[in-house]
Amino acid sequence: MELVPSALRKRAPKAKKAPAKKAAAKKAPAKKAAAKKAPAKKAAAKKAPARKSAAQPASEDAVSVLETALRGHARQKDLVSAGKEKDQLLRSLIPLYLARSLDVEITSGTTSRFWSGLGVTYAAPNAAKALRLHAGYAQDTKKGKAITAKGVRYVEDALSGQG
Repeated sequence: MELVPSALRKRAPKAKKAPAKKAAAKKAPAKKAAAKKAPAKKAAAKKAPARKSAAQPASEDAVSVLETALRGHARQKDLVSAGKEKDQLLRSLIPLYLARSLDVEITSGTTSRFWSGLGVTYAAPNAAKALRLHAGYAQDTKKGKAITAKGVRYVEDALSGQG
């Protein structure tokens, strides 16, 4: 009984190799056709990253605006040290706190990139989840999230505890 399956095993690879040779022979004409279509694909590929890069600077601008606001804030060191604590709600609220008077779109991705620039690892899903779980600290606007009075009080209480 064991001879039959081993015989089948020996034959199966030969059967697989034969169609591969036929497929390779068929691919050669396909490569010529693909070569003719390749310039069109390359042009489309060049256009696609341009769209991504157009969206990227807006996000990078938001991060640079937040960093500028942080540098100009009177309690810069306290804000950074508070962000290094394990309080995810506070980490999510600090960029909103800095941007409350600015016309900047703050998203969870912006928050994540802001903290990574300061050497703090904070994933975007964690930022979104912290704001989602703690209702009342931030609200949705057309420009992303905005801090509420309750959120401002939370950040300022955390800063007064630090100072």
